Order: sequence, then C-alpha cells, then structure tokens
Amino acid sequence: MNRFQTILLLTLILLTGLIPVTIYTLEGNSLTRDIASLPTREMPLYEQAAQALAGLVIKPIYMMLCLAVIVALIGQTRPALTVLMWGQVAFLVGEIFCAINFYIYRHESLVSEYLHSFGMALAFGLTLLALIEWVEMLTNAQRKPLFLKEIRAFTLFALPIFAVLTFIPLLAPLQTDAYTTTIFNISYSYARFEAYEIYERRVLPALSMIIFIVTFFYLLNGPSVMPFRAKAMLCAGLGALGFAYFRIALNAIFAENLVWFEFWEEATELMFVGGVAFALWRFRFLLKKTPLLSMFLVEKNT
Repeated sequence: MNRFQTILLLTLILLTGLIPVTIYTLEGNSLTRDIASLPTREMPLYEQAAQALAGLVIKPIYMMLCLAVIVALIGQTRPALTVLMWGQVAFLVGEIFCAINFYIYRHESLVSEYLHSFGMALAFGLTLLALIEWVEMLTNAQRKPLFLKEIRAFTLFALPIFAVLTFIPLLAPLQTDAYTTTIFNISYSYARFEAYEIYERRVLPALSMIIFIVTFFYLLNGPSVMPFRAKAMLCAGLGALGFAYFRIALNAIFAENLVWFEFWEEATELMFVGGVAFALWRFRFLLKKTPLLSMFLVEKNT
C-alpha cells in the first residue's frame, strides 16, 4: 500500500469510527425515531410538486451522473483523479442511504441520514483535495516547488482563521423540527432531529477544529513545502466544516418549511455533480483512455 492509500484508509477509519460512537451516545442506542406522534401540516400543491421534483427527478439524475463520473474515473492513475473518484464514491454511497431514508423510512432512520451526512462531508473534503492535486498536476514542473511552498504559507495563515470559524456552528443554537404531511396523498415526514443538529453543529465543527490545530503545528515545525499528508488533513477539516455550514445555512433559511430545505439540497447536489462532470469533460484530453471511459467519452476533435 502506497503513502496515499495509507493516509486515505486511516482517514476513512477515523471518520467512520465517529458514526457508531455519536449515534449510540447521543440517541441512547436508538437507531430510528418514532414519527407516529409528530404534528401534521398541510402542504400546498406547488410545494408537493417541488418535493416530487426533487425526489423523483433531480435525485435520480445526479445519482446516475455521479455513477457515470465514477465509471469514467475507474482506472485513472493520476492522483487528482483517483482522489476525485473516491470523493464521488463517498458522495454516491451517501446519496444511496439518503434515498433509502427518503423512499423507505420516510426520514425515520437515524442511521441512513447519518451515513448520508457522512458521505457528503467526506465527498466535500476529497473533492477539495482533488482540486488541489489537479492544480498541482497542471503546474509546470519547475514551478511546482514554489507552488507547494506558497500553498504551505497560505495554509499556515488560514488555519487559525478556519479554527476560529468553527465557533460559529459550535455556538449556534440547535434548530430542530419534525412533522408529517401528505404529498399527492402519500404519507411523508420531514425531520430535523436533535441528533442531526448535534452532529452538524457540534461534532463536525469540533472535529474540524482539532484537525486544523494539529495541521497547523505539523506545518509550523515540519517541511518547508506542503506535503500530501498536510493537504489531506486540511481538506478533511474543510470538508467537515463546509458541510456543517452548508446544512446550517439551509436550516436557518428554511427552518419552518423543510420542503425547501430538501429541494435546495437536492438542487445544489445536482450542481455539485454537474460541475465535476463538466470539469472532466473540459479536461478530457488529460484522461487516460480506459476501456470503460471509451464506452461513453466522445473523442476531442483535433
């Protein structure tokens, strides 16, 4: 196992280990929540249509697009593309659990939603790491040492700022809400349980702060350039904090009307996967022509 694989595996183990600890500690060993006693709210027709569009059209589209991106990246050997592939895998796995919770459990499964959030946070971090690796890959060989040195200097400057920014979600009050409704005569529920809020506003920011502090002192007393280990740690912290801010923003705006929370989360996820797919299409000349890729990639006209 090479250095990258070792670091990635250890990161996955560390983050995954938080899942059972958080669930069983915060929820008293409960894997689901009873929604039978939740209050009922009526939804106007246009909101029902928005939820149906988000769940039955937008979600399947970006999940299939994400799968196509993963297939295109299988067999690629450049580090940036390998990291990006695993980021898309994490995202797709998270969305599969989201679909399970959406279609089967009607938001009742804490485990499914937790794994959905975990997959998104991990995908954010890996995608950012892939972007840094991609820029480094495109950097001229003679300028690469300067690039890594500047990245290290900027990271040392930014890490204390990122650490301070973790206090915003840490100090933000929890915004919980849950209710049942009907969407075209089908029973459905919206839930922002306390477990979700604690994970997003307490666990992830605290984890990010620890990562930022450790990375800062590692770089301060470490190499003069930005090593891969430091880049991976930085992106892990930013991925967790970025997802926390993403969820806090949606919940703050749509705290009392969760249909739009779900609609805009699905819409932005389509934008996210669409942006990755567009970037790969624009730089397709840098992709290794694997058998799987050749099945759907159009050759660039020369």
